[in-house]
Amino acid sequence: MAKSRSKMKSDSLDQDIEASKPKKEEFLIVGLGASAGGIQAFQQFFQQVPQDSGIAYVVILHLSPDHESRLAQVLQTISKIPINQVHEKVEVKPDHVYVVPPNQHLTIEGDYIQVSPNVQVEERRAPVDIFFRTLADEHGPRSIAVILSGTGANGSMGIKRIKEKGGVSFVQNPREAEFNEMPRNAIATGLVDEVLNVADIPARIISYQNSLKTVEIAEEAEKRPQDHQQSLREIFTEIRARSGHDFSNYKRPTLLRRIERRINLHNLPDLPSYVSYIHQNPEEVTALLKDLLISVTNFFRDRKAFEIIEGEVLPAVLKGKTASNQLRIWIAGCATGEEAYSFAILCAEKTAGIIDAPKVQIFATDIDETAIGQAREGLFSINDLADVSPERLRRFFIREGEEFRIRREVRETIMFANHNFLKDPPFSHLDLVSCRNVMIYLNHVAQERVAETFHFALNPGGFLFLGNSESVDGATDLYATYNRENHIFQARQATPRTYPIPESVPHFYIDKPQFAAAEQEQQNKVLERISYGDLHLQLLEEYAPPSLIVNEEYDIVHLSERAGRYLQIGGGEATQNLLKLIRPELRLELRSALYQASQRQSAVEGRGLKVNIDHQTETLNIHVRPVLRTGDTAKGFILVLFEPSTNKDDGKEILLTSDEPVARHLEEELIRLKTQLRSSNEQHEFQQEELKASNEELQAMNEELRSAAEELETSKEELQSINEELRTVNQELKVKIEETTLTSNNLQNLINSTDIGTIFLDRSFRVALFTPSARNMFNLIPADYGRPLSDITNKLDYPDLMHDAETVLQKLITLEHEVRTKEGKVFLMRLVPYRTTEDRINGVVITFVDITERKHAEEQLQSNMSELQRFNNVMVSRESKMIELKKEINELCVRLGEPAKYPLDFENGQN
Repeated sequence: MAKSRSKMKSDSLDQDIEASKPKKEEFLIVGLGASAGGIQAFQQFFQQVPQDSGIAYVVILHLSPDHESRLAQVLQTISKIPINQVHEKVEVKPDHVYVVPPNQHLTIEGDYIQVSPNVQVEERRAPVDIFFRTLADEHGPRSIAVILSGTGANGSMGIKRIKEKGGVSFVQNPREAEFNEMPRNAIATGLVDEVLNVADIPARIISYQNSLKTVEIAEEAEKRPQDHQQSLREIFTEIRARSGHDFSNYKRPTLLRRIERRINLHNLPDLPSYVSYIHQNPEEVTALLKDLLISVTNFFRDRKAFEIIEGEVLPAVLKGKTASNQLRIWIAGCATGEEAYSFAILCAEKTAGIIDAPKVQIFATDIDETAIGQAREGLFSINDLADVSPERLRRFFIREGEEFRIRREVRETIMFANHNFLKDPPFSHLDLVSCRNVMIYLNHVAQERVAETFHFALNPGGFLFLGNSESVDGATDLYATYNRENHIFQARQATPRTYPIPESVPHFYIDKPQFAAAEQEQQNKVLERISYGDLHLQLLEEYAPPSLIVNEEYDIVHLSERAGRYLQIGGGEATQNLLKLIRPELRLELRSALYQASQRQSAVEGRGLKVNIDHQTETLNIHVRPVLRTGDTAKGFILVLFEPSTNKDDGKEILLTSDEPVARHLEEELIRLKTQLRSSNEQHEFQQEELKASNEELQAMNEELRSAAEELETSKEELQSINEELRTVNQELKVKIEETTLTSNNLQNLINSTDIGTIFLDRSFRVALFTPSARNMFNLIPADYGRPLSDITNKLDYPDLMHDAETVLQKLITLEHEVRTKEGKVFLMRLVPYRTTEDRINGVVITFVDITERKHAEEQLQSNMSELQRFNNVMVSRESKMIELKKEINELCVRLGEPAKYPLDFENGQN
């Protein structure tokens, strides 16, 4: 029944996938996110939206909470469809635009938009992400994300959720955007479907809507045309050849829906056309692979579940552990590492107050090498950390420019690795395994194998943490339910099933000599050495009533030798369910007893039941005993006893046999034993000949092993010598690493503290390093390392920068220029060759010193000097005219015979 139930659950998930496909009659919902420069982008967008597109649009403009928004009125002047600012719960309708009001955020529930005030930090800092997440959760493939001009990384996390749920994402071309940080951070996720100019995005969305349901791939292979079948084989072969990933264990409906989405996105008519498109555009294989893998997660996803992990699960696994023990956790399918770091943070908090805390070792694995590489970096934007509390942000992260890096002590507890848990051997002795939102994409057989693999890896009583749509219904004999609401299960202390050997490992079959069954059984009884515990169980089996054990689904997991007489296998599909195997006369009472025992959690008995076996009627008492101990990993199992009813008044007679039947029985037994002895002698002679040959081979092998041992002894001495050298080298490397770390910290602090904008370019003029101040001139983000400087927009009003860089690299000279930005600032730009310690030229260093204030002071000084010079010239001219006038008056007095009225003494400088 467990298998059938698991199959039903798998089928229901496939039906959900089928039902979630956007139908042609259903309208799409487009979420548009922007911040600085977004109004102009929205105007360009809605100028191209027709009156009857049949699509609903929701506009999220991230502005200051104090800013009064008139976006609805501005857009209404150019839009052909109604624009509504949302102030209360409103139903979403096609051909309508809904705009977020200031200092509030929007969410979507079903077909209604909810508006809420910004209370928490993440609501103020990431309103676009919040809406995109709810849009993806509610409408899945009907959701479309559009990122336009803006600063920061708002919207990047929401795009991941949109893609995870089968939606589509478009981004404005960063070269066109007035502020390109939001588009570039969205592109950096690697999940954007297309990068377009704003005016081209509406037509692209309508084209995608029109292509829906035009292509449909049949799920059953026999219903597909031959060309479709061949095309699918080519697609999966191409994926396996490029990436090495085999998707044969994934749910076929999920894979086909992803391929259909790519076909619709490219407006292709059918599956063979898509194969041709892949051959002509090899990069499409990478895009399809990203769609199939969906390496998406976030910090503390499903907060309630993590509260249970923090408050109950981690204290349980830490109980009794000391510094000599390890806390071992496996995050299977870790994507970009957010979940692994979430567990590392919780473990760091839990072990912080313990004096002899155990060492924490977290294994984080994924098959997506790109995602693993990003996870190893441990570098996240402020929007990636929207679900991290401010206190944890301060405690466990270090700010690096506009991003945050996980602290080293937390990072060192995690080992990231590329690993496929369907094929590669698992880790062992684990206390907790977290595999969330991965099993839902696997088929039923793969889900069972994964459940067995995790049970093999877990310690008895260890915990398994699954996603909201995942369960272990097909393996209830291996796991007990710890918290069904949050999908947390506990490994039982039952004997595990055989560990599933990965498919890639070849199977070897060795023919063994066949002995007669009776002889083999006799040899086993003679040779077998059992413990007192096994002897006790054998005696119980012989004298106790027949019994069997079932799990929560009433599937038989073990039964005693004589219990089979009360079971009856009917025709049809094979099953392990007790209620289908029990004899019909006992079925009704047993069903009632099992139900009462499960519901009441108490022992239940059924007395005086009649059953006809081999044409004889027997009276039975059935005892149903569930496991009741709290905290026992066997809880959920049920013991069923079949006790024959004793009746003292049945008047049984003792039958005596004569000597003749006994003698004949002994004679037949003697003949049988002689036959077995003869067979044993023949087998013995045959094996003796084989042993002689084996002995000769072993002697030869022994000689070879002696020679190999001598060589190993020599190699051992050499290895010991090499080991001593390696220890010395290792110690030197540790010292150098410490010195390098100190130098790196000093350099990082110098870069962060200097006000001089500096950009290091290699010989191809690609960005190798830059200081934070360089962002005042160039629109740089950390993802720009390795990009040509000419591809990055800047604010300089100086077109000859690259020509100057080429001149410096060719002539090895230093150039200086005063350059202005479009904002009116003045910088002293200096270009010098980049010289290594070996005096090799490896590029160019460009520095920018802000001389705006000095330039303003020089201009003011120059103006003052000009004014002083003009004033001086005026004064000198006035004095010259006064002297000439006084001379004329003196000459007139002399003519009139009077003494000179104004004495002029130029030599003494007096007037």
